[in-house]
Amino acid sequence: MDGIPVLVKTILVFFMVLALSRVRLKLSYCLFAGAVVLGLWSGMEPYPLGKSLACNFVRFETVNLVLIVGLILVISRLMKDSGQMERIVDRFGALTQDPRTVGAVMPALIGLLPMPGGALFSAPMVETAFCEASLSREKKTVVNYWFRHMWEYWWPLYPGVVLAVGLLHVEVWRFIAVMFPMTLITALAGVFFILRPMGMKAPEEKRSRDGKAVGAFLWEVMPIIVVVAVIAVMALLTLLLKLWGIDWALPGGVAILPGLLAALIWVIRLNRIPLKGVWSALTDRDVLPMILLVAAIMLFKGVMTDSQAVTHIRDELVSYRFPLIWVILVMPFLSGLITGIAIGFVGASFPLIIPLFPSGSLLEYLSYACLAYSFGYMGMMLSPVHLCFLVTKDYFGASLLKSYRPLILPVGTVLVFAWLYFMVLTKWVAAP
Repeated sequence: MDGIPVLVKTILVFFMVLALSRVRLKLSYCLFAGAVVLGLWSGMEPYPLGKSLACNFVRFETVNLVLIVGLILVISRLMKDSGQMERIVDRFGALTQDPRTVGAVMPALIGLLPMPGGALFSAPMVETAFCEASLSREKKTVVNYWFRHMWEYWWPLYPGVVLAVGLLHVEVWRFIAVMFPMTLITALAGVFFILRPMGMKAPEEKRSRDGKAVGAFLWEVMPIIVVVAVIAVMALLTLLLKLWGIDWALPGGVAILPGLLAALIWVIRLNRIPLKGVWSALTDRDVLPMILLVAAIMLFKGVMTDSQAVTHIRDELVSYRFPLIWVILVMPFLSGLITGIAIGFVGASFPLIIPLFPSGSLLEYLSYACLAYSFGYMGMMLSPVHLCFLVTKDYFGASLLKSYRPLILPVGTVLVFAWLYFMVLTKWVAAP
């Protein structure tokens, strides 16, 4: 058993997690069991493994994620119970004739917020948008999940993008310029392979697109605007402090909390929610299972890091004499599949593969970065430990395995386009 490659061990553990979830064991328990098995199988002794689990459970990142997801759940519950979710969908529905547009735009709008588990925010909106359509739970899951993740290739508020730019040592605008087409192809792949097959007919009545309708929509989505505004203000404050010689900044995750608290206050005051209603949202029975799921994901991710599984996989690929380009593709993809988070695959794989990028031309250098990031991102989108995927699946009560089927074609399209885009950029550089 010791001679089995770490890559094979990791894949087998993933299948074990999926198999356990198939027999209706809570996914948080499946992931915890997977973390223990992977840790022991990777050579960790019981004491170091127990220490790793305990430390990752109480570490700042885990507690911060729990707080963020908890606040998202409370805000979503209050917005839903007060009717604000339904009003948001209705107001946007007044601007379009197609419920598919509503179902796609709502997650995309929430996707501008760099918050873990933010898909919980838009899931009730997607549910409301398709309330009169006979869509399967899995299709609703994929609509919410796919369009929620259009922006993280380049949107500078995301920690994964910030880390990638820092590791690449390039200017932010150059990274954005190269990565932006990936958002366009992701949106088009979603429209073509996810929305178009639904075949819904638009209602016959005319829609209003005047200023009042737009203003009414913006007023209802103000909690989202508040979160973005608070993050922007804090980023501006950090920049001003640096200009004054004060190097101070809140960690990325912590910077989201003030915005979420401001949004919570806004929702409570706007809808005049009494303390009883707030307490009901805080003690909702769906909150604890979701918090346990977040904790289990962080424990699994922590054991993956502490057992050095990603490093071992990298060494195995090199020892097997994989072609250079395949190492650049496979390492981010597997890291994304394993960690289920952008900052995870960037942090785990980019320090290892960036030295392999050619540095003769900046455009060629960035073309390799774009290819690696895109493959890592699609690995993340297919990860069975991706928080947004799991919480969306749980919200709609969808099957984990069946939810993968509608993802195959759009993911494949993005990967093919990323490769073709890479080829175009490198040919452009090589042209005289």
